[in-house]
Amino acid sequence: MTRPQHLHRTRFLRAAASLLAAGSLLLTGALTAPSAEADSAVKPSDGKFVIKGAGFGHGHGMSQYGAYGAAKKGLSWKQILAFYYPGTTLKTLSSSTTIKVWISADDDNNLRVLPAEGLKVYDSNDHSITVPTGSDYKSWRIKRSGSGYKLEWRDGDGDYHALKTPLDSSTWMVSTKAKVVKLRLPNGATREYRGTLRLIKRGTGGRTVNKVKLEDYVRSVVPSEMPTSWAPDAVRAQAVAARSYAIRIRDFTSYSGYDICDTTACQVYGGKATTTSGGSRIVRETTAGTAAAKATAGTIVTYGGQVALTQFASSNGGAMSTGGYPYLKEKDDPYDGVVKSQAWSKTVTAKAVAKAYPSVGTVKQLTISKRDGSGRYGGRVVSIKIVGSKKTQTVTGSAFQSKFRMRSSLYKITS
Repeated sequence: MTRPQHLHRTRFLRAAASLLAAGSLLLTGALTAPSAEADSAVKPSDGKFVIKGAGFGHGHGMSQYGAYGAAKKGLSWKQILAFYYPGTTLKTLSSSTTIKVWISADDDNNLRVLPAEGLKVYDSNDHSITVPTGSDYKSWRIKRSGSGYKLEWRDGDGDYHALKTPLDSSTWMVSTKAKVVKLRLPNGATREYRGTLRLIKRGTGGRTVNKVKLEDYVRSVVPSEMPTSWAPDAVRAQAVAARSYAIRIRDFTSYSGYDICDTTACQVYGGKATTTSGGSRIVRETTAGTAAAKATAGTIVTYGGQVALTQFASSNGGAMSTGGYPYLKEKDDPYDGVVKSQAWSKTVTAKAVAKAYPSVGTVKQLTISKRDGSGRYGGRVVSIKIVGSKKTQTVTGSAFQSKFRMRSSLYKITS
């Protein structure tokens, strides 16, 4: 695996947020999984339980390792998408489509940018000012002032000075001649963002938002979500899934002043490049990622005339799980283990279980009481009984998984 840190981020926040946001649109005809029989009770051996599982993540939609395996088997990116989102069709958006991304790391309520040729500050009503240049101007800052904003420049001594502008109290934005803005973050790092940056009012402070062309957004997201050294058709499938997911969140949520966030709660987006406070420059875009975006330019996945919720995760362990929509359905995945086995194991002590669930007392045994019926072991764990000296407590399979930092809810318990 080239860069496992990109794929080994579980996306439970992403899954929960997207399903909650689209909850009103859940189809009443969503497939219901068959319930598997309960497993046999397992007692601890030497005070320990051994948990064996497969996959990494929620298992809804596209398995990224599966996409890689499918590409290695000769499937095109369109065939990969058709397999993981069955019943969907592809649509092409306009090249002028944009998206507004909340830059969550810029959390000091100001918008600070570095000088650049043609640096312009403007408001929503077409008033603008091209700021002066020269060695005296080290950086620029937009901050809240009453019901509006004010513009300041920083000198070599670190002091700020106000600059009078013709702008009104509507939202203020920043652009440059090169269409790349350098944002100075509170930690001293600098990030380069294509498009424009704006400070959206938030109480008495502000939230930094990057308005960027969708295709420029995708070329940054793809390398953060999948190693772009993988098979080109896998990377192209990832580009379409990422583009579709962004538009889905944009169209079916109503965040204040932005469409999507830039973390794993949505999709990871780091702009064009980052220069650390130590001076190291990290390019967020890659040649192969950009090529994948261009090869699939504007393409999104749709179902019933609407953009689909194209969830994806690192690995489904050989079986896709239901995600509440007809195109997020349960079925076996023959591609997930082609490149690499997705099996894993973890040892959990009975004392650790008792500490996590103290009301049960001394833990006597664990029993997986219900599975979803799809995949190895009889399917993902729906519920599990913790039998103790004081009481028996039933918890969800995903809650138990999260408590003990397991990779997925597709597992079995042995002693």
